[in-house]
Formats: sequence, structure tokens, C-alpha cells
Amino acid sequence: MTDRSKILLVDDIEENLEALEALLRREDAEILFARSGTEALELILQHEFALAFLDVQMPEMDGFELAELMRGAERSKYIPIIFVTAGTGDAQRVFRGYESGAVDFLLKPLDTHAVRHKADTFISLDQQRKRLADQFRQLQQSEAQLREAVQAREDVLAVVSHDVRNFLQAIKSGVQLLSRRPEKLSEDVKAAIHSRLSSTVDLMSRVIADLLDMTNIRNGHIAVSIKPELVGKVASEAAAVHEPLAEAKGIRLMLDCDNPNDVVHCDRERILQVLANLLGNAIKFCRHGDTIGIAARRCEDEVQISVTDSGPGIDAKDLPLVFDAYWSGSREGRHGTGLGLYITKCIVDAHDTRIWIESEVGRGTAVHFTLHRIDPAGSPPRGGTAVTESC
Repeated sequence: MTDRSKILLVDDIEENLEALEALLRREDAEILFARSGTEALELILQHEFALAFLDVQMPEMDGFELAELMRGAERSKYIPIIFVTAGTGDAQRVFRGYESGAVDFLLKPLDTHAVRHKADTFISLDQQRKRLADQFRQLQQSEAQLREAVQAREDVLAVVSHDVRNFLQAIKSGVQLLSRRPEKLSEDVKAAIHSRLSSTVDLMSRVIADLLDMTNIRNGHIAVSIKPELVGKVASEAAAVHEPLAEAKGIRLMLDCDNPNDVVHCDRERILQVLANLLGNAIKFCRHGDTIGIAARRCEDEVQISVTDSGPGIDAKDLPLVFDAYWSGSREGRHGTGLGLYITKCIVDAHDTRIWIESEVGRGTAVHFTLHRIDPAGSPPRGGTAVTESC
């Protein structure tokens, strides 16, 4: 619904204001009073007016002087002004009124029909202007959404054309190796090729899952199903899944939970996804001999889970960007979709908790996030068992 138009009435006599207000009263208009030129200028600084009725004869600042000041200010130069006077309507006074920027000059006693008709005209113009402004804003929003949709499509195409194509090429190469005189391949070689193919399929599935999550996030939500979970069990499961990957690269993976039996409110699968993203990043960028740690610490009514590593670290100028969509910390080309940390933050946000990162080049990185803890008295869980939160 369009906002009501505002009419300014300026007169130093209270009875004149009340009479004119009664004449102009209508549902689509708000009428404001000023009893002097100074008070009128103060109101003009606070409101946008569709029309102003100015009394010509006022002490200190008359209507002509007020009109000239209004015309000299950018905010009020286009407000239609109608002069009202009980004095004579000689040509010189009327000419001065129009010269100072008035659209009309009315003499008392006022013609009620004419006054209402003039007010109708200017309020109608103001309402039309507001509707056009609303339509323009909506058009700008639609244009911005269209640009975002086009950019999202291009981002997805870039991921598909680069990452998925590389995965498919790796799968094709493995299949070709297995199909070329397989009887001459040792069992160890076959096992290595099979492991590589399996790992490639897992990585491609992760990329596709990231893209699907990104679609949900762009639509304004990501679903979480909140249930009580043992923090030690969730952390142990994440560590067990990633330990073989860390060992294969010569990286030591350690688990340290102060209170493994602490119960937290979380979506188990989503938190495992968070830990998979964090551990996957750490393994990806750490070198042979580095250490990665998963720790869980009780902090009042929360449990803080941390993934730390002794890897290369992140430059301070990049730290504010790490949770942005499509950001990649790789200095040697792309390594994945660049969506992992962005989706990770959205998942943590959907749990109504927080995530942050600390890092120093050459000394490693630590990513921390929190989960709400169920106190020993067994307070009811926050949220429901099928919660959808905006991201």
C-alpha cells in the first residue's frame, strides 16, 4: 500500500489552521501544522510534502519569504505551494507570489470546491510518483536478483566444467588402465586404481552435494534436524573417516575430547558435514609430517569444537574472505568448489551458534564452532526435530 501524502499548512492563526484542516481532511493524506515560517522549515527537514498552503501575512517571516527559502533548498524546491491570503488580490502581490514559486494564489473567503480540487490534483500526482518510485525499486530488486541468478548459473557451470570434468577424466583414465590387459596388472596395482576411482567418485559426490546445498542456500534456507547427540561420538566418527586419508599423506590426526559424554543439540549429519569440510581442508593443505587435531571443550552452556592444524596457514588479508562463497585459499589453481567453508558457516548459523577462524602464515590454522549443550538437569532441546533456518 502506498504511504499517505503529507500536506503542510502554515498560518500564525490557530482558527485558520483548523478550518483549512477540516476542509482538506481525507484518508490518503496526513496534515501537519506550522504556526511560523521557522516551524515550517523544521517540518520540511523531517517530512516529504505533496503540497503546502502558506498564509501570506505572518509576523517575522511572511509567506513570500518562506516560499523563497523553500525554493532555494534542494529538499523543498519542488513542493507545490499555494498561497492563501485575506488581503487584497492586487496584481503586484499576485505577481510576487508566482515569482516566489507558487502554483496558485487564493483569496479568502476560500472556494471550498476549488481548494479540494487543487488538493486532489496534487495528492493524486504525489501518489502516482510514489507508485512509480515503488515500481522502480522493485525493478531494481528484480534486476539485482536476475544478475545474481545469472552469476549463480555461471558459477555452477564453472564448477561443472572444471571440477566435474576433471573427476570424469580421472575415472576414465582408471577404467582404461583396468581394461588394458588386466591380467598383467598386479593385485596391488588393481587395488590402488580401485581406491583412486572410489576416492574420485566420493569427491565428485561431495561437489554435487555442495552445489545442491548452494541451491538451497540461495533460496534462503538450509534444513537441519535438531536432536540430542553425544559430542564425543560425533567427533570420533569424523576422525575415523578421515584418519586413513591423513595417514596416506603422512599427517598425524589426533582427537581430544574433555567430556565425550556431553550431549549437544545438533543435526548429526550436518555437523559431520561441517567436520568433513574442515578436516578435508586441513588434510588438503597440510604437508607430510604436519599434525591435525580435533578438540571438544565445554564452555558454559555450549561445547566448542575446534579443528586445528600445523599447516601453512592463511594470510591475514584473506581471513575476512574465508567464509565467502567460491573463495579458495589455494595459491596453485582451484582445489574444489570453494563452497565448503561457506556452506559450513551456513550450517552452523542454522544451529543458531557461531563459527570463527584463527590463522597465521607458517604456524597453522584453527577453526572453532560451538553447539548448544544440554545441561545435566535435562533441559528441553532448543528448536524442534525438523527445523529450517534462514542462512
